[in-house]
Formats: sequence, C-alpha cells, structure tokens
Amino acid sequence: MTVKPLQAGIVLCALSTSVQADNHAFDATLACYTQAQQPGIAVRLEQGNKLIYSKAAGLADIKRKLPLNTEQVFQIGSITKQFTAAAILQLADRKKLSLQDSLGKYIPSLSSDYAKLTIDRVLSHTAGLPNYNEGPEIGAKMAHYRSLDQILTEIVKTPVLYPSGEGHTYSNTGYLLLGKIIEQVSGLSYKAYLQQHIFTPLGMKHSQVLTKGTGSAEVQGYSSEDRNRTPVTPFYVDRSWIYSAGSIESTLADMSRWHRGLKAGKVVSPSSYRAMITRATLNDGSSANYGYGFYTFELAGQPSYFHEGAVPGFMAMTAYFPEADLLATALSNQDTLHPGPALLDLVAQHLNITPKPLPEAQLDRFAKTLVGEYQSAGKPRLHVTYEDGVLYGQKGNSEKRKLIARANNAFSFECTQNYYQLSVAEGKTSLTPIGLYRGKGKPLFKL
Repeated sequence: MTVKPLQAGIVLCALSTSVQADNHAFDATLACYTQAQQPGIAVRLEQGNKLIYSKAAGLADIKRKLPLNTEQVFQIGSITKQFTAAAILQLADRKKLSLQDSLGKYIPSLSSDYAKLTIDRVLSHTAGLPNYNEGPEIGAKMAHYRSLDQILTEIVKTPVLYPSGEGHTYSNTGYLLLGKIIEQVSGLSYKAYLQQHIFTPLGMKHSQVLTKGTGSAEVQGYSSEDRNRTPVTPFYVDRSWIYSAGSIESTLADMSRWHRGLKAGKVVSPSSYRAMITRATLNDGSSANYGYGFYTFELAGQPSYFHEGAVPGFMAMTAYFPEADLLATALSNQDTLHPGPALLDLVAQHLNITPKPLPEAQLDRFAKTLVGEYQSAGKPRLHVTYEDGVLYGQKGNSEKRKLIARANNAFSFECTQNYYQLSVAEGKTSLTPIGLYRGKGKPLFKL
C-alpha cells in the first residue's frame, strides 16, 4: 500500500519524540544537498517496521515547476541488478538452471571464451567480462532502439579481460547476458518475468522495466555540464541498451516492499538470499566486495549490503544495515547529483555515528589546538583558522568553509557527517579523515 501524506503523518506521530526531533536535523541535511528550483532528491529511512523519515526536495520538472514528492517514480539504474540476480536465483531454486551452468548452455551463439563462463561468476562480476558501455564508439549506437539479441551480438565481440575467477570487474555486459538467460529458461521476456514473479507478488504497483525510449513519467531526468550543476537535457540512451543491467523504474515505497520481501524469503529461498549478500571468493581464496547483486562492505562504519545506480538523468542508492535493521534509500533526478552522500549523512545522524557537535563553551580550547596548516603527501593543504569565534577550513585554493567542532577532538565541514579526528602523538599533530563511504583516509600532519 502506498503511504499517503496524511498516513505518513500518522506513522511519524507514533514514533518516539527523539525521532520527531531528529526530523529537523534530517531536513537541514537534505537542504544542504538540494536547491528548491533545481532537480533534487527523495529519501526514505526505515528501521524494522517503523518509518523513520521520508521526504523529497527539489523539482520533478523544472519547466512546469512541479515539486518532487516521496511517491513519484524514479529510474534506479544498476540497482536493477538486484532484481536480475534474484530472477536467476528463483530459477535456480526451482531447478530450472544451476549457477554452475555455463552461458553457452543457454546462449549457443556465444564465442568459446564467453560460452564457458559460469552463471555464478557472471552474477558476482568475477567472470572477467568487459563493460560494453565504456568507450566513445558505443555512444551513438545507444541512441537507437535495438532488440536484446541485436545488442548482445554487438557487445560480445570484445574479448574477456582475464580468466574467470582471477579478479572482480564490474560488468554491465554480464547482466545483459543474464537477462537473456532468464528469457531463454522462463519463456518470458525479462519485463514480463519480473512483473509476474517479483513486482506483482510483492505489490510493487509502481515498478516496471523500461524497454524502449527514456521514460515519460512526471519526474524528468536531468544532467549538468558545469560546476554549478546547471540542469541540461541528459545524454540520450534508449533503455533497450540498459535492459536487465539497469532499466527498472520504481518508488521509495516499492523499494521498501522489495527489501522486505527479499529479506523475508518471499522472492528467493533463504539460502539464495544468503548467497546474494555473501562476498564472492576468487581463485586465490581472496574475496570480492560483491555477492549476487549486492556490494558487501562497511558504510558509515557499519556492515552493509547496498547498490548504487545511474542512468542518464537519474542516480540512486539503497543500503541495508543489518546490525541496526535499517534500510536507507535515496533517488535523484539529476545524474550529477549523487544522492549517496546525503543518504549516508542521514544514516550517520540517525545511528549517532559521527561525534556530537561540541558545546560552545569548549570551542576556544579546541580551536587553539586545531588551528594551523595540515598536509598529506601529494594532497592539497588544509588551512584551519579561527575567526570571531568561528572555525573555518580551506582545502588548497578552494572556497573557505565553516567547520563544526565535535566531541572527542573531532570536527567536520558544515553540511557533512564525514569528519576528521585530531590526535597528538610523539609531538606530532595529525588529522585522520573518517569518510562514511571510504572509511579512514591517510592522515594529514600539522606543518
């Protein structure tokens, strides 16, 4: 069931007062990443069965001045790979195929180096397949509709990069091949298969596979070509070229239904779900940071299963944090406005990951230790100043920005939960950057 604005208000009123108070901080964070008259972001946080926060900011259509809202349909790009992987695993659960089957068993026309690759390696991007959409020569072709067979004939000419299992290379080519296997085994088109076996059973009434054109929903997709992110029409790619690698459109609520259904065993068996969120093992015994349709590494210092997505005009990110039972989803209608930083800031705020802002009474003392110039080898200097009771930071020749002093000798730039940890050891003062996406960075030492 789609949550209407009034119903959403009822749900929020049922939450604790601390969560209600957090909404003001969440609103401020979302405002940091969006502008009222520009394309924007829609976000949703839910923990267990509770809706924590859901809001949209920005415009769905600049020309019509139509605002974004949390019920609108966005294109989710490569998050589609979760659905493609689940469809393959459904067929495996029903003994229609084996993950150890070779691609050639279902697509006989493939060359020998492609034909011998196994489905499980393709699912985890460890088969050594190239990425067909990289390179200028493919761009002009992607502006025109083609059938899946025509596209596959075109993109499998590039040789494999290395022997299967020797590395991890993200491959859209592989997921188009998986879409073809779904069609061969099920006797349905990829679009029809997902509709019958995933979208309809889970009640995902606002989700579908785009197979032609670029979509014509009320949410328009935008791009930008300058540092000010001035919106422009995105590069034209017919969605037939994206297909089972990234052509699904959905809503925040439908993505919640997807997550809950997948986790509850309504899509694939429990063992298949575990396989989706388990890192693939390479030939040398090391592991890749990817299972079947999910990245599996820490975000915001927490174990997570997540995926990002981008197609011309749109970007998306969804992440599940199992220890907190927290699902976070963000959708953007501008392909140069990644919603991930805003989403992870909201997660960090909700889970209290970033040290709290320092009381004003303690600011002077902290500033005396912090002020100065810092640098890591080969990186621009960070210049920290304290002016009229306000801390500022300036990286290289970039704009000077306000800093937020935080507890435990930490600080962040304004409008981000990524922070720096100040430490003094053996007479040397250093700053260690702590990123919500990449974790700890190389320390900067005081000059």
